[in-house]
Amino acid sequence: MDAWSSQQLSPLYGREVFRSREADDTHARVSRELKPHRSVWGRGSVDAVFCRAEMSALSLCILRYGCDVDIEPDALGNFVLVQMPLRGHADVHTGGQTLQIHPGQGAVISAHKPVRLRWHADCEQLMLKIELSRLQEVARHAFALRGTDSVGEIDFEMPFRLDDAAGTQWCRMVASLASLLPASDFAHSANFDPRWLAHCEDNLMLYLLCHRPNSVLQRHADARRGSEESSLRQLRRAEEFMRERLDMPLSLEDVAQAADVTRRGLALLFKRYRDLSPGEVLRNMRLDAAHAQLARNDGASVTEVALNCGFSHLSRFAACYRERFGQLPRDTSRDTLSATSRLGPARH
Repeated sequence: MDAWSSQQLSPLYGREVFRSREADDTHARVSRELKPHRSVWGRGSVDAVFCRAEMSALSLCILRYGCDVDIEPDALGNFVLVQMPLRGHADVHTGGQTLQIHPGQGAVISAHKPVRLRWHADCEQLMLKIELSRLQEVARHAFALRGTDSVGEIDFEMPFRLDDAAGTQWCRMVASLASLLPASDFAHSANFDPRWLAHCEDNLMLYLLCHRPNSVLQRHADARRGSEESSLRQLRRAEEFMRERLDMPLSLEDVAQAADVTRRGLALLFKRYRDLSPGEVLRNMRLDAAHAQLARNDGASVTEVALNCGFSHLSRFAACYRERFGQLPRDTSRDTLSATSRLGPARH
């Protein structure tokens, strides 16, 4: 297939665990190496090969049967299995879905859902067996879950596409991991620092979690959406509270209490959504209200307008007003009066 060349996977092919032409022998060996299961053998002659390289939390495997075989392992239990056909095709039945996988399209089989598989005679697959607890730990760190939060079961959307941009990058990462395999036992190799190898494993899992639709990613998105909506409600409460009391002295504690947040939480809200402090937003609200009243020219003096809008220091009011509107308060009132005079008296 295009995703992996024989040369890229040659280190893995070089780690053959067994080959067999007997159905019972193959069943027993695959059960031992992967998971106990039931199997029903169909057309074709058994020509099984199993290759495997084990790392700390995942295994890279290549498996073929050489004939049709139905496999029922029930739920996988403590691991997630990524199946990626190198050639041929297989059928996956899990979670009420039936999916045919082939080169360019694989499947990520959840640990907790019963699964039935049919490998067709032409099928050979590259597989990643990923330890569930390690995948959950990577998810916990990736999505900043607190100690009391449970990652829970992890379900991936199927099919697992290998022929789009994200899938192509995934294939490169898997090929890169395979290239690290030494000729001797990987677990005891001194070629690479085990801490770095563990990072490579975690990075592969992180890519899977971040770039393929899955239940953890969806829950995280839902939680962020809920948090966003809650934050916006708090912001609206704070702004409504301020807008309704422009003529009154207000403290940050008053506004924070009305919004049901702490003072620090209030400051963070306004910084995030308004890029201003709560005090700056309140000042602008008061200035806008003053500008609107002066523009109406309802007979109120500049001093009266300033006091009505919560400004007790007139010089400070004038300076802030000029900074925001480019003119002094009396200029707005004068401009409005001039415009009214040009229009003349209203006709009845």
